[in-house]
Amino acid sequence: MKFYIKREIFANTLSDYTLILKDNPVKPILAGLKIEVKDRKIIFIGTNLESTLIKTVEGDIKREGTVIVKPQLILEYVKLLDDEEIEVSLSENNLKVHQAEFVTLSDEGYPKIKEMVPLEITKTDKDIFTGSLEKCKFSAHPLPENLALNCVRILFRNKFTEFVSTDSYRLTYLKEDIPCSLEKEFSVPLESVNAMIKLLKEASSDITIGFSDNMLILLWEGSYFTTRTTELPFPDFKGILAYNGFDKTMEFNTNEFKSALKKVMTVAKTSNETKYGAVFDFKNKNLVIKTFSGKGKITQKVNMLKEGEDFKGSLNTKFLLEFLNNISNNIMVRGTNASSMFEISEYGNKDYRYILMPLALRS
Repeated sequence: MKFYIKREIFANTLSDYTLILKDNPVKPILAGLKIEVKDRKIIFIGTNLESTLIKTVEGDIKREGTVIVKPQLILEYVKLLDDEEIEVSLSENNLKVHQAEFVTLSDEGYPKIKEMVPLEITKTDKDIFTGSLEKCKFSAHPLPENLALNCVRILFRNKFTEFVSTDSYRLTYLKEDIPCSLEKEFSVPLESVNAMIKLLKEASSDITIGFSDNMLILLWEGSYFTTRTTELPFPDFKGILAYNGFDKTMEFNTNEFKSALKKVMTVAKTSNETKYGAVFDFKNKNLVIKTFSGKGKITQKVNMLKEGEDFKGSLNTKFLLEFLNNISNNIMVRGTNASSMFEISEYGNKDYRYILMPLALRS
């Protein structure tokens, strides 16, 4: 095997595979990246059995062949090279890259990977799709032990697409203008969501989204990505979103609110009682945010427009800030009392909503 490839293309391709290829003590071969040179194509194949990425790139092919290597060390080396084009060749049990050699892996036990022909759901702009995932994924349960919540639920509808995530303490809902030819629902593991966002950032074209059985499939310029989806039941979020008993509405300048929250968080994050917790006192034309810990206390005021009576509630400042970081217009906060859920949204946008449960803090 021997080929020449542009250094930038090689580095970017290797970098993509570090997203899904990790050391696997049970099946070490799954840490390997297969490089196939045949039919005038350079094909990269990697899988962890949950996600698979196949990329076809251009290069100057001299000899065909196949090799399996770990990509991480090769990537570090390639990034340090100055040459625009580099030589890659197979010599006995080593892969020679430029002036360095890397140990290859035996292909024994390597999974047989075959591209599935998906049933097409939609074609869409990759920035709209990845942006929607970014705006929603932060409220998914962070640990894979909770499979039912460690995901983003994607609901493909005829005229739009919905994105939902929850960790049981909060819920994010987003409806995006992505029409679909088929109606399907999938829970995509958070690790796969993060991989898709990073992989698609470098894409320069629209993407095709489809499925085969319980696999979600994404296709774009020379790339094929599949991920297994979670088949555990996702919580019934529609009833939560349908609640309309809020009798208090507050409006804030988002930048002013964010500035105050960041200051409060410097103390709130040190609290042993409830990390990141603070008391929010909605009174007259001002919101007063207070928190304290064994290391300090802080009070911040934020101007607001309010409809309804004064009231207090305790919220997680970190959770609140994570939603604010995804909006640019004024923030709207709706509530009922200190023990009921809050609804947070962006002014003029009913398609992006955030439900946040209150904390039980001393005021």
